[in-house]
Amino acid sequence: MVTGFRFRVVVAALLLVAACGDDDVDDSRMDGDEGSDVEPDEPGDGDGDGDGDGDGDGDDGDVIDDVPLDPHGCPRLFAQDLLPVWRVTLSDEEWAALQDEFYNREEREAQGLPLHPYHPVEEIYYDDGIASVRVPGVLIRLKGQSSWAQTVALDDNPKMQFVIAFNEIDPDNRFRGVRKVELDMPRIDWTFLRQRLGLYTIREIGQTAQCANNARLYINGEYYGLYAHLERIDKEFLQRVYGKEDDVDDGDLWKAGTEIRTNEETHSEARIDAFWSAASPGELATLAPLDDALLEWAAEAALPHSDGYQFGRHNFFLYDHPARGFLWIPSDVDTAFDYSPYYIDLAFPRSSRPRDGYWAPYAMVINDPTWMSRYVDTIDAVWELVDPDEQAALLDLWADQIAASAAEDPHRPFSVADHDAAIEAMRDHLYLRHDFVGEWVECRRSGAGYDSDEDGAIFCFDCNDGSPSVHPGAVETCNNLDDDCDGDEDEGLTCP
Repeated sequence: MVTGFRFRVVVAALLLVAACGDDDVDDSRMDGDEGSDVEPDEPGDGDGDGDGDGDGDGDDGDVIDDVPLDPHGCPRLFAQDLLPVWRVTLSDEEWAALQDEFYNREEREAQGLPLHPYHPVEEIYYDDGIASVRVPGVLIRLKGQSSWAQTVALDDNPKMQFVIAFNEIDPDNRFRGVRKVELDMPRIDWTFLRQRLGLYTIREIGQTAQCANNARLYINGEYYGLYAHLERIDKEFLQRVYGKEDDVDDGDLWKAGTEIRTNEETHSEARIDAFWSAASPGELATLAPLDDALLEWAAEAALPHSDGYQFGRHNFFLYDHPARGFLWIPSDVDTAFDYSPYYIDLAFPRSSRPRDGYWAPYAMVINDPTWMSRYVDTIDAVWELVDPDEQAALLDLWADQIAASAAEDPHRPFSVADHDAAIEAMRDHLYLRHDFVGEWVECRRSGAGYDSDEDGAIFCFDCNDGSPSVHPGAVETCNNLDDDCDGDEDEGLTCP
């Protein structure tokens, strides 16, 4: 188990880098003429660095990219002291095709056309502020679902999100040890930092999560925007977090527990069916280590992650670890922190919309008194690990790092003042949520606490302490919501 000390070490290191370095990104190295035009010189090394050693660093014997610079084992691409730049050049034809896909998603879906096919780039450069590298064999595609539809419908200058793939042309190809990177920035995150700080906090707690920093994107010579720069949850991710020994990276990876992402031809339908069919915590415990599950759920709850598994949403992965069983992995943490009120419940967080149908294992475990007690203990342990002062220091540091890039982003659907206010609101939330989590744990253990809505249920047992009609024992109504705080919606009713 990690401790809050790691937060302090990283903050101190980043402050030192900020004091010694130049905050501005020098884009002059990436004009297409003076950049390092690096091509592979040995077939099959797959890293595009020209040295044939497969590490992607461009200098045989220099292993900086193989030595993570943070305590979470993240690839150098995602180091917190970097604000890297991707500069993409697309042909007029491919750029027009991407725009057509972006603006006509519903029409393409109705016609049965692929929603986000890959497109070749004419060239792409990566600049980490130390060197500019031309990366060969790259394809690019759009990404997103609801965030894609929202920006097209609502914004005057909507913003695309992308996946940059190094392995689609040559399956063995990697760049700096990864197959793909994601450039993610939904319009709802006015801070540009929810994913970065949310994933960092989850990793700091000791739970498996993606690595992330921020990155700038240029398309055909024009600055396109600032993004969360994300590690892809794929085979390399599994190897990074679990290793390769004894084939522990060879399990089935399921997006939302339903879409297979590894072992497409050999995965076990029987295993995943048994997981979703488990009828008791004891039965589920034969398939998944429940103490590990409690830690992941508690990590999400502490933020909270309003669109994640602990909220009954589809943004998670299940990995069927060959030795340990099913493990939860969070994803799409762009609704973390102040997207929900700081006082939202940690056991049965009530939402304004129905849950996605993935919550049955969670509700079954949390409704069991023994496991509920262990969940409270896990929440307490997570609360002890996270120091809001240290979180706020990282937030301020990263906000300074991205300030100019955020202000210059031509596709942000909010003002610079809105961005600054969102940073302040997120900082306030860190302290408010931490205080609330501590109060919630104490209330659960003592059985004493306030009852804001005066419905007879104290706040830590009431999934919505702002509504007198919602509390344990309340009568369910046909509203697609959990009125009696048991994790189930409209149970026992025949609703239209």
